[in-house]
Amino acid sequence: MKQVKISLVLILILCLCSTQLIFASSSVQRAATDTIRVLTIGNSFADNASQYLLEITQSVEGFHIVIGSANIGGSSLDKHADYIKKNEQDSTFKPYRGKSLKDMLLQEKWDVVTIQQVSHMSYKSETYQPYADEIVDFVNTYSPDAKIYIHQTWAYAPDCERLEGFGITSDQMYKGLKKNYKTLAKHYNSPILKSGDAFIHASKAYNIDLWTAEDRFHANSNGEYLAGCVWFSELFNVSAKKIQFVPEGMSNETAALLRNAASK
Repeated sequence: MKQVKISLVLILILCLCSTQLIFASSSVQRAATDTIRVLTIGNSFADNASQYLLEITQSVEGFHIVIGSANIGGSSLDKHADYIKKNEQDSTFKPYRGKSLKDMLLQEKWDVVTIQQVSHMSYKSETYQPYADEIVDFVNTYSPDAKIYIHQTWAYAPDCERLEGFGITSDQMYKGLKKNYKTLAKHYNSPILKSGDAFIHASKAYNIDLWTAEDRFHANSNGEYLAGCVWFSELFNVSAKKIQFVPEGMSNETAALLRNAASK
């Protein structure tokens, strides 16, 4: 009987030790994922979305981010695909501040690579393929461990003069781009960075102006902060309400409303 009790005690000790080892292993794994390396392939809208992303991430204890930028203003998916082909034909063609996309992909072990359509084509479904596939295939070749994320860009402000030339409203633009990005994300089984959804919510629910006064389609500081909060929340799976950073000149009340919009 005494021998049985000793055996039971030994089994219990072994179980406790195993549990502690598993917990320790999980803790190490979680700690390792606290730094995320993100490369954006886009244009000025990706610049807008990542404007405050570093400060936002640094304001939440325990989280870190490395941001790389393969963004060129006005560049659509077909232009980025063309940049790849041009560099393959001429190795001296390096459009990303003296680097090629291959250079950018190889310079870091990226966890995430984001892609997006240029805003004035975002609502047109026929503009996405085959160019997105060409870019994603290239990314998978040179950064095979990176996860593709789709950046859902935002619709222009309702009073943006460009919309008249497009023959659509801001709401129609939003509905079109939302559908197209959803299709793209499903194609790659990719998460979506839903900046566009957040813009709609913040502008309609809180009446916050998110667009620059100059052109009414690029994000102002409110829009940049909102998009950055969306990205942080999605990338780290953490509520945007935990963010402490507030841009200079922005009221705490506005920042709180934008963080709330990013959490929807």
